[in-house]
Amino acid sequence: MCILFMHVNPRPLAGQFRLILASNRDEFYKRPSVPAHFWEEDPTVIGGRDMEPGKEGGSWLALSTRGRLATLLNVMTLAEHPPELLGRGSLVSGFVKGNQFGHPYLSSIAADSSKYRPFNFLTVQISSQNIDVWGYCNSGKDPKPVPITSEYFGIGNSLLEKPFVKVNAGVKRLKTIVEQYGKVEQKKELTDQLLSLLKCRKCHFPDTAMEERAPHMSLEGLKPFTSVFVEVLNRGYGTRAHSIILVDSQGQVDFSEWSLRQPIDPTNPHWEAKHYTCKLES
Repeated sequence: MCILFMHVNPRPLAGQFRLILASNRDEFYKRPSVPAHFWEEDPTVIGGRDMEPGKEGGSWLALSTRGRLATLLNVMTLAEHPPELLGRGSLVSGFVKGNQFGHPYLSSIAADSSKYRPFNFLTVQISSQNIDVWGYCNSGKDPKPVPITSEYFGIGNSLLEKPFVKVNAGVKRLKTIVEQYGKVEQKKELTDQLLSLLKCRKCHFPDTAMEERAPHMSLEGLKPFTSVFVEVLNRGYGTRAHSIILVDSQGQVDFSEWSLRQPIDPTNPHWEAKHYTCKLES
């Protein structure tokens, strides 16, 4: 489970943001990972890395100063899947370190999508003239890359065309936040408001779309997953990282991440903040 909200403004005026992204990473607390940093093998890239044995180096969200961004989210599964399926984190690194445009990259993934557990994947290419956003879900009746053209957009752990209630609610709140605090001069207030959105524990319950994705779970079992901030202590699972990425009209990037210090004790959490700035090359 993860969630992401995004505002896109392809042709911002001075003092406006070209891209505003706010995302939560939900994962088992015991799964090892490295917080966001510039990657040694490609110093143009900022992102966290998975350290799960056999899946080391994968990522869930990463950005390259070459104007490339990718993020991957789980999709709630209707059935158990074979354990030999491939890890998906390499898909993120493959895009941000590569040169393919979003549509052909996702099309190449689609050709081998049965090798992976269900996922949503988002590619973003940012230039001084445009932002090109594509989404792909390897579940559903006719999985194929689709262009994302909405100014405000959210994605979670359901099919792209059938978002969870918390995703729709979060998109509405994002729009209100951007309308009130979406100027570069209000960067601190904007960041504070986005972080508040990511930490929201309000349950959006019931959710028929979520019930359809997890018919094996009871309504009470599903309830903790209907909030933006997820915490399921009896499963050792929950939100363990917040990421906010801001790109202004001049290509200046602010990449902020708050992650739970490892080893994670969810009953006594310690959040560590990291902040990186850079400038897009394109």
